[in-house]
Amino acid sequence: GEATGPTMHGAVFTPEAGYITDPQLASHNVQVAAEAVGAIFRFNADVTAIRREGDKVGGIMLADGANVDTPVVVNVAGPHSAKVNRMAGVADCMKIKTRALRQEVVHVPSPEGFDYMNHGPVISDSDIACYSRPEIGNHILFGSEDPECDEREWVDPDDYNTEFTDQWQTQALRAGQRIPSLKISNRATGVVSLYDVTDDWIPIYDKSDLPGYFMAVGTSGNQFKNAPVVGAMMAELIINCQGGQDHDVDPVYFDYKYTKRQANIGFFSRNREINSDSSFTVLG
Repeated sequence: GEATGPTMHGAVFTPEAGYITDPQLASHNVQVAAEAVGAIFRFNADVTAIRREGDKVGGIMLADGANVDTPVVVNVAGPHSAKVNRMAGVADCMKIKTRALRQEVVHVPSPEGFDYMNHGPVISDSDIACYSRPEIGNHILFGSEDPECDEREWVDPDDYNTEFTDQWQTQALRAGQRIPSLKISNRATGVVSLYDVTDDWIPIYDKSDLPGYFMAVGTSGNQFKNAPVVGAMMAELIINCQGGQDHDVDPVYFDYKYTKRQANIGFFSRNREINSDSSFTVLG
């Protein structure tokens, strides 16, 4: 590619930041921690309906015919969030929607002689529209920041191509512009999966038009690390809404424990206007 010149005016360096190389293990750790304080998990149970009791949530129905009675249901279905919202009958009542976006992530070996696993940083490089971080086995992971020149592939989360395409090589070659000694294999390795994306790439943490039905959706790509805070924030939202507060008119505020700051949860409303200040990428 052509050099763009000295256009960098600043950077953010966070030496104590981290990343997750095994999201399944990380999720299991969260499961065990939740179980220690009373949470119950039910696996391999397909939800087929959001039940109503009058004009509010009454529970859920499972594929095996079982019913779970509850006054509160929270949609945290990731790339399936839009399908669950349609199941609940609230999808058409929202200004901001969610969709499943197919993504390819590249894994390539570190340049010879460099221990990227231990010394490589996590980088967001919007000039080549890639982010990168170390990967197990002294590899480098390169993901897309979804530039306008790349076609976005919105898919059915239950029916999409899980094989690599030419997009893999495109991202690898972009990475090679930054690291000329990078060896790009003829055999594509990495990950093909989905993001759950809102219209402006900012999450929805909100109630819905169905009392008792809440959403923590549109979070893919940049919210995993925020999950503990989001959980506490959603709990505050649910308690106040179930207690009678009209969050759409009188937004619930959340106090951050460590920074001592306060957040207006209404910022993440399902009925907000599209935020023109968003990056409209995985950076949020």
